[in-house]
Amino acid sequence: MRRVLVEETEVLGEKTNYYLLDGTDGKIGSYGVEIVRGNERKRVIGLAPSGDQVWRLIELLARCAVTPMTLRDVAEDWLLG
Repeated sequence: MRRVLVEETEVLGEKTNYYLLDGTDGKIGSYGVEIVRGNERKRVIGLAPSGDQVWRLIELLARCAVTPMTLRDVAEDWLLG
C-alpha cells in the first residue's frame, strides 16, 4: 500500500495530515483515506476505484477540518451521496 500526503493543516491547534491510500485492499486502483492528528489515526479503505475521486474527498475533509474521530461517519455520508 502506498500513502501520499495530500493536505497538512492545523485543526483545533494540532497539526493534522490527510493521506491518500492506494492499493488498500491489495488490488490496484482501490483507494482510501487516512487522517493523522497527534496520536490519533484513522483509516477508511476501499472507498473508490478512482484516485481522483478520493483526492477530491480528502481536499474536502481538510477544508472542513475533519478529525480522525469523525472520518468514518463523513466517509459513509460521502459514499451515500
